[in-house]
Amino acid sequence: MEAVPARSYWMEVYGCQMNVSDSENISGILEAAGWSRVEDPDEADAILVVTCAVREHAEIRALGRITQLGASRGGRGRPVTAVCGCVAEEHGSALLERFPVIDHAVGPDRYLDLPEILEGGRSASIGHGDHHYEGVVPVRRTFPRSFVTIMRGCDNFCSYCIVPYVRGRERSRPAGEVLAEVASLASSGYGEITLLGQNVNSYSSGGTGFPELLGRVSGAAGGAWVRFVTSHPRDLTRGLVETMASCRNVCRMLHLPVQSGSDSVLAAMNRGYTRGAYLAKVRMLREAMPGIVLSTDMIAGFPGETEGDLEESAALLEEVGFDYAFLFRYSERKGTAAAAMDGPVPVRTRLERLHRLQDIQGAVTRRLSAGLAGRLVPVLVTGPGSRPGQTLGRTAGNRAVVFEGTPAPAGRFVLAEIESGDGWTHFARFERELGVSERFEACEAWAGADR
Repeated sequence: MEAVPARSYWMEVYGCQMNVSDSENISGILEAAGWSRVEDPDEADAILVVTCAVREHAEIRALGRITQLGASRGGRGRPVTAVCGCVAEEHGSALLERFPVIDHAVGPDRYLDLPEILEGGRSASIGHGDHHYEGVVPVRRTFPRSFVTIMRGCDNFCSYCIVPYVRGRERSRPAGEVLAEVASLASSGYGEITLLGQNVNSYSSGGTGFPELLGRVSGAAGGAWVRFVTSHPRDLTRGLVETMASCRNVCRMLHLPVQSGSDSVLAAMNRGYTRGAYLAKVRMLREAMPGIVLSTDMIAGFPGETEGDLEESAALLEEVGFDYAFLFRYSERKGTAAAAMDGPVPVRTRLERLHRLQDIQGAVTRRLSAGLAGRLVPVLVTGPGSRPGQTLGRTAGNRAVVFEGTPAPAGRFVLAEIESGDGWTHFARFERELGVSERFEACEAWAGADR
């Protein structure tokens, strides 16, 4: 069935913050071409699903979703469907062969062509580019939190990871473009700006490295908090830590993926650091910024992982005391080095090991969360909660906060007393609104209280 020209679209996003940022560019591209976004997929002429290929489960969910959404709707026929993002880049035209309901596969560097693609016949549009979507005005839907992509692609080739293959090699966006976007967001009232890249620590453009860029972004951000993800531990330098510590509006929170606590597994993963080197980076961070909030990623059941290796990972979780950790069982990704490694761990064993890590980290997170009771912390109000009468916010340490009632509009900073917590979510009582200087002090003086 040939695609029918369409002018309204509906979109769903899976995966990382980079996909959220990409979806804002997609909206900007389509709406500049005369398309309009609808909130009900049944009303859309085109269905787009932005996908993640990092883990098999996320890929299966996204493909199942677009198959469901792309079904015929009686007299209206079926919508034009497009799989966008990493799964499209990974499988290309094979998606069209396997799923007749899918009309288009569009890789992460091909979104500029989406208006023409959606009005044409079935196609696979993949392949890497060297642009940064210059000139595209994103349509942002996450106020008062925002994302600014500073680089695309990855050069690390961790043995388990498909990202370099589906997003291409690393390229950094010019610093001037980044600063202009940050300044625009700050002037529009955004309270939080997160810099994005597969490995922001290796940013380099025109002689500007990431520590210098972060310092300049801090100045351009005005009254907004600044965050960044993701940081590869190997490339975390003392210069970057010193910049974080000296910039008053840079949040004292860092996501630093460790992936394993075993040196032998880290070597097999091609991570480029040892357990000892990672722990030394943690000490450096905490010496410079006492009370810094740390989160991480860890994989259970990597090929060749022994019970001893798993115990080293478990011990590292307890030794570091991460405020939060994203824990996963190993997922084979075709084309990566790990997929061909000897010693695969049975899936059942991977799950058992994952649950052991989850139990340990859950206890650590709950303990740290409970320790916040009675503390006064700054919170950025983000909008209504999931239940009527509730309002949500985020602390400088990125913890979720729930208020009963509406303490202030989205985008305002308030001081809150934490009354209780159940892990990463906390329930709080509004004290008062914070001025600009106070929210800056919050990133410093209250960082320890946020841990």
